[in-house]
Amino acid sequence: MDFLTDAAPKIVFAFWLGVIVVALTLVMLSVILIMRQVMLRKERNHHRAADAWRRILVAADDGAPVNVTLLPGRDVSGFLEVWNELHAAHADHSAVGLQRVAKAVGLERHLFKVLDHHGGFHSQVVAITALGHLRNPDHFARVARFLDDKSPIVSLCAARALMQIDPPSAVSMFVPQIVRRGDWSQGSVSAILQEANSPQMANELSQAALQANAEVAPRLVRFLATVSPQEAAPVIRTILASEADDHLISTCLQVMTNPTDLDSVRPLLQHPRWHVRMQAAATIGRLGVPGDEHLLVDLLSDEQWWVRYRTAQGLLKLPFIDEPQVRRIRDEHADHFARDILDHVLAERALAGAHA
Repeated sequence: MDFLTDAAPKIVFAFWLGVIVVALTLVMLSVILIMRQVMLRKERNHHRAADAWRRILVAADDGAPVNVTLLPGRDVSGFLEVWNELHAAHADHSAVGLQRVAKAVGLERHLFKVLDHHGGFHSQVVAITALGHLRNPDHFARVARFLDDKSPIVSLCAARALMQIDPPSAVSMFVPQIVRRGDWSQGSVSAILQEANSPQMANELSQAALQANAEVAPRLVRFLATVSPQEAAPVIRTILASEADDHLISTCLQVMTNPTDLDSVRPLLQHPRWHVRMQAAATIGRLGVPGDEHLLVDLLSDEQWWVRYRTAQGLLKLPFIDEPQVRRIRDEHADHFARDILDHVLAERALAGAHA
């Protein structure tokens, strides 16, 4: 490097800067290659463990005796993948064979280690799910602390696990969280409610729906109707008889299933808000009894297109009204908007029938 002796300072600086950049690039490339190899090695080990434990767990689930030792740390991720997968497809919640293997390999110890040492997001979800499948009441408090987790996925997994471990205790914690957690997926909440099938759940949801504000109450009514349409009926009647929010009224109309409650629906065909009139017409179309067709015929002249459209559809859905009768109603109706909308839904029905 004698040429640097007489070189200008700028050239010397540029030379050494280039050397440093090249060295750092080589270091970064080496780190990337090493990390890739580590990742590939972990992936291969995960698949190996999953394949090995799948054979053992499936055999145990079928009732075969198995001889296993403590679960090595390197096999935890593969074991948990198979453990959770088999439980997800298991009709028998007891899963005696799987539980026997979990106890023999010391699964609890590994799950506690993941949760107590704040493992990554994916590890937490998998560990909480696995604890739920163990259904051990001693784990309830350990799982419950994740119910307030800022991640909606982690908190929902915790809610489901608590429902599996101790449904009566979990219900009183789960319903307030439904009210509070607007970030929870409604589909996931419905799935947990249906899976839990706790008699206490309908009562808790009923009370919460009647006490909730206008923003939360529609969600609770939908969940209640999913869990127990019978328990939802008195709540819906109470809401429709009150000065409830329009959106809440519309939600009640959408989930109503009891034809005996139609007396609270018929007056809503004259509601000042068009979307309430629309839902009322759709509800009568689903649940209406002879005589209700006259109410729908009158509503075919509504000023709002969507009200006329849902009313015409409802008229066609009434089981005691056939298509020739609808055509007669169309021909005899004095309002041209009513005739147009009936032509529209009759054409839709014909088109749907042609493609069926």
